[in-house]
Amino acid sequence: MAHARTFALRARRRTAAVIAAIGLLAAAGCGAESGEIPSAAGTPKAGGSLDVLATADARSLDPFLPSYAAQADGNRMAALYDSLVWTNPVTGSVQPQLAESLVPVEGGGNKIWSLRIRPNLRFTDGTVFDAASVKINWDTHAVPTTKSRQRDATVGMKSQIGADALELRIILDKPNGNFDRLVARSLSFIASPKAIAEGVDKLAEHPVGAGPFMLPEGGWVKGDHLTLVKNPTYWQGPAKPFLDSITFRFEGSGSAAVDKVKKGRADIANVSDAFTLKAARDAGIGVESLALSGGQLLSFDTSGGPTANPEVRRAIVLALSSEEINKRVYGGAGTPARGIFNQATALANPQLSAPENKPQQAVELFDKVTEHGAKPMRIKFFAPKSGAIDELGRYMKETLERYPGVALDVETADLSEFVKRSNLAEAFDVKVSQLLADDPEPVVYQYLHRGSPSNCCFYGDDVVDRALDDARNTTDPSRRRAAYTQLQLQLDRDMPLWVYQEAVVAGVFRSGVTGVQLCNDGIFLFDRIGKKD
Repeated sequence: MAHARTFALRARRRTAAVIAAIGLLAAAGCGAESGEIPSAAGTPKAGGSLDVLATADARSLDPFLPSYAAQADGNRMAALYDSLVWTNPVTGSVQPQLAESLVPVEGGGNKIWSLRIRPNLRFTDGTVFDAASVKINWDTHAVPTTKSRQRDATVGMKSQIGADALELRIILDKPNGNFDRLVARSLSFIASPKAIAEGVDKLAEHPVGAGPFMLPEGGWVKGDHLTLVKNPTYWQGPAKPFLDSITFRFEGSGSAAVDKVKKGRADIANVSDAFTLKAARDAGIGVESLALSGGQLLSFDTSGGPTANPEVRRAIVLALSSEEINKRVYGGAGTPARGIFNQATALANPQLSAPENKPQQAVELFDKVTEHGAKPMRIKFFAPKSGAIDELGRYMKETLERYPGVALDVETADLSEFVKRSNLAEAFDVKVSQLLADDPEPVVYQYLHRGSPSNCCFYGDDVVDRALDDARNTTDPSRRRAAYTQLQLQLDRDMPLWVYQEAVVAGVFRSGVTGVQLCNDGIFLFDRIGKKD
C-alpha cells in the first residue's frame, strides 16, 4: 500500500459492549436551575482550563494496565495518547484520528488489514510516531508479563511493517470484518517506543504519548488530582487543543458529581446510571447522552456451584422483575431491558424479550432443582458497594427466599476489591456487571465467546460462538442482525446472564463548557472540548 487511502466510514447503527466500572451509585435529587441549559455544540475559545471528575484515581498512566472504559481510565488515556481510531456511537461509524486509514486488504478475506499512520506525527519526547510504534505497543500488550488489560485483543494477531514506514499490515488467524472496532476499543492508545524501552514501570508514572495533553512535572498528586497541560507539538497544530490544561479530580459518587457540576465546583463528568442522569437533567446542567446496548446485568458462574445448572439460572431470572428493579433501585427513572441489545438499534430483534417475572414457572423450576425444598441451595450474590446495590440485594433476597429451599447470601465490596475478586469463580454464583456497548464488537464477543480471557461467567456454547463468529465476519447489517438474533435466542434459553436495565451514558457539564462530543462508550474528544467566549 504505497498511497494513503480514504478512510472507510461504516454507517452502522450503534450497538456494542465493553465491561466498565460499575455505575450504580444513587443520586440525590437536585432542583432545576433557571436559565438556559448548556449546549454541547459550539466552537470553544482558545485557552482556559477544565476540572474533569473521575470515579477514582488513576492506577497507572501507561496504556497497558488501565481500563479503557470511560467510567474508568478512558478519558485520561484519550487526553494523553489521543486515538488511532474511534467509534462514533451516534452514526455507528469508525473515525480516523492518528490513523489515516484502517481497512481490510482486498482479497484478504477479512484476515489481512492495513493501518496507515498520518505523516509527520511525533510523541512528546520527539520520537517519530510510525507503524513500528504501533507494532511495538501491540506486541507489548501481547506479552503475558506486561499484564495488559488489552491482551485479549491481540490473541491470534500478527503484524509487520507494510509498503513503507507508515503502513502496518495486520494478519489475523480468523476473519474479522470488524477489526477496526477492536482497534478503536482496545488498541487505540499508543505510547512512545522509546519510553516503553525504558520500562513500563517508569511509563506508568511518566507517560509519553502524542495526545492533546501531557503530564508536567508534579502534575500527578496521587489520591488528589492529575493535571495535564497542552501539548505544544500536538499534530493538529497550535490551535488545538483549545484548552491550556485539564485537571482530573476524583469523585466516586454520581450524586456528588452532579452537585459539584451544578454548583460550578467541577466542569464536566461522566455518568452511567439512569437515576444520576435524571438528577443531572433536573439540575438544569448540560447533558450529552448516548443510548447504548448492554446495560446493568446479572452474570452467573456457569462453571460450578448451583448456577452451573441452567435451570437454576432460568429459575432465578423468572423469579425477578426488571420493572420492579427499575422502581426500587432507579426510582422509575430507567428503562427495563428486554435483552442485551438496545431496542432502538438496528441490530435488535424487537420480537425477542428475555424471559423474566414469571413466578409460577419459577416455582416449578425451583421445586424441581431443590426437590420441593428437600435439597436446599445457597446462592452467593457478589456486588460492589453502593446504595443502589444494597437495594438490589434486598430485593433479590426477599424475592428468591420466598421459594422453598432457596437462600441468597449477599456480599458487597469496594469497587477495587470487587473487580479483583469478581473474576474468581469461588467468589460468586451471581454477580452484578455492566456492559456499555456502542456496537457488539468487540466486547460482546469477548464477554461471551468460549475461552476468551474476558469471558464474563466461564461460559461456552457452540451456538453462541457460531453466532458471534458469523456477526464478526460481516459488515452487512441484515446478516449481523440475523446472527445476533440467534445469539439472543440462545442466551434466552441458556441464561448465562440477564440484562435488567438498559444502558445509559452521558457527559454532564456546566454552563460555559462547549464542544462536548462522546466517542466509544462515552469518552470525551479532548481536541474539541473547551470554554465559550
